[in-house]
Amino acid sequence: MVDRPRANTLGIIYKDGRILAEKLSGKHSKGEGVFYRPLGGTIELGETSIDALKREFMEEIGAEINIVNYIACLENIYSINGITRHELTQLYEAELVNESLYEKESIPVNENGRKSEAKWIPVISFIDEREVLFPAGLENYLIRFL
Repeated sequence: MVDRPRANTLGIIYKDGRILAEKLSGKHSKGEGVFYRPLGGTIELGETSIDALKREFMEEIGAEINIVNYIACLENIYSINGITRHELTQLYEAELVNESLYEKESIPVNENGRKSEAKWIPVISFIDEREVLFPAGLENYLIRFL
């Protein structure tokens, strides 16, 4: 079974050698267990990737963001449970408007009733593959934050 390609957008929020990433757990393309991904989500029809990113941050953590810089478009093709998925991801460097959020160890994430948390994870732990980061290949764009 093959899904149609999905367009999404992710925001890289940086602080002191760390990025804000949602901590998730379950099956993924590298196996099973804990993995991380930056906040963001699906771009809806008629919505720009920037508007989608701002909407997703508001929906997921109730926070406004400013876009700092466009990073890249990352294409990710992967399989989980025999289902091939294909994502085209617009990556942006962004900053939190509410500066007090930078002082929190973790920020609660609520996405369509699924609760998790976003944490400040050292960039080097993704580059050295001590932590699993998705989408695959994103770690290549994080070197600029070391």
